[in-house]
Amino acid sequence: MPPAKQTEQPSPEPGNKQDARSRRTTGRILAEARRLFTEHGFAGTSAEQIVAAAGVTRGALYHHFDGKKGLFRAVVVQVQAEINQRVKAAASQAHDPMAMLIAGNDQFLAACLDPGARRILLRDAPAVLGWEEWRSIDEAHVLGRYRDFLGQLMEQGVLRPLPVDALAHIISGAANEAALWAAQADDPEAALAQSQSTMAELIRSLRA
Repeated sequence: MPPAKQTEQPSPEPGNKQDARSRRTTGRILAEARRLFTEHGFAGTSAEQIVAAAGVTRGALYHHFDGKKGLFRAVVVQVQAEINQRVKAAASQAHDPMAMLIAGNDQFLAACLDPGARRILLRDAPAVLGWEEWRSIDEAHVLGRYRDFLGQLMEQGVLRPLPVDALAHIISGAANEAALWAAQADDPEAALAQSQSTMAELIRSLRA
C-alpha cells in the first residue's frame, strides 16, 4: 500500500507580508502625525518630528503619503470618517426620522469639541488643504449624507418640500459654524448645549 500523499501547505506569500508591513507602517505614521497635529497644529509640526516619532524614514513618509500635506489630508479624512461613524451610531438609536436627524447633528457637534477634531478639522484643514479640497472631503462624509437623508425625508412627507441641495448646504454650513463657535467659546460645554438645542429647533421647523 503506497504511503499517503502529504498535502503541501501553501507558504505565506511575500506580497501578503509586505502588505501587512506596509499597513503597520502607515498606521504608525498616521497615529503619530495625528497626535502631533493635535498638539502643535500643522504649521507647528515638521516632517522630521513625524518620522522620528513613528520610527520610519523620511522616504517612507513620502512613499506612503507624498509628503506632510498628503499625510495631513489622510489624517483629516480619518478624523472625518470617525465622526461620521459616531453620527451614524447616534442616529441609529433614534425612534423616528426627525429624531435621527437631530441626534446625528447633536453627535456631530459634540464630536467637534474633541481637541483633535477641533484643531485638525475645523481650524487647520480649510487653510492647509484649501477651501475646495476641504469641501470635497466634507461632501464625501457630511454634506452628501445630509443631502441624501433630507431627500428621503421629503419623499416620505416628513419634511416640507424645499430645494434639497440648498437645504443640505444650509444645514451643513450651520452645523460647521456652530461646531467652530462652540469649540472656541469660553465655556465650550455651555456653547455646545446652546448649539444643539438651537439646531434642533431649526430642524423641527422644517417638519411638514
